[in-house]
Amino acid sequence: MNTVKLSFNGYEATVIRPENPNGKWIWKTEFLYAFDASEKALCEMGYTRVYYQISDKYGSYEAVRLMHKFYHFIVKEFNLDKKCVLFGFSRGGLYAFNFAMSYPEYVEKIYLDAPVLDMRSWPPKGSREREEVYQEYTLTEETLEIFKGHPIENLKEFFELNIPLLLVAGGSDEVVPFEENSGKMIEYCKNNNIDIISIVKPECKHHPHSLENVQPIIDFIEQ
Repeated sequence: MNTVKLSFNGYEATVIRPENPNGKWIWKTEFLYAFDASEKALCEMGYTRVYYQISDKYGSYEAVRLMHKFYHFIVKEFNLDKKCVLFGFSRGGLYAFNFAMSYPEYVEKIYLDAPVLDMRSWPPKGSREREEVYQEYTLTEETLEIFKGHPIENLKEFFELNIPLLLVAGGSDEVVPFEENSGKMIEYCKNNNIDIISIVKPECKHHPHSLENVQPIIDFIEQ
């Protein structure tokens, strides 16, 4: 493996290259090295791992614009396939969802893990992250409640894109409440006969992410 650190538009990026890259790539939108057993395995299989550290932007409009510019740079610079696999863990789900909504032609598949899909449920009121969300989205406590840009408000448009989705979540998530985030997405799909692969760990809280046996994740990416 070869790890390349670089800067793009004022933000740090990390690219982890396998010994024999096959052009396929995983774009993990947050927490590059957290619970990354599946990414390590896929890297051994030839996938390049990519991370762009815009952690203070919560998948906002500016974040998506930055991601779009970075996408074109990274594909050309490292000779990557046109379509990536997005990995959205926790708040990284906001980035993955919103980027796919804006640029579905660049996304092959999406793996969401305990994703934030409703910013009314996370970040908690009074937290630094909540204040950053207000600033990044130009919202207030009042307007956040009626904001239509939460992923959970845009499931119809999202699933009309027909991007294959794997959703993994803890059924007892105490940080990003399951019933208000992943649970709502799963229920929407059931009610509308939409096929997704969802794996709910009933007793699991927000951590640990991923699965003890990551083979189902690898199978989803490879199938």
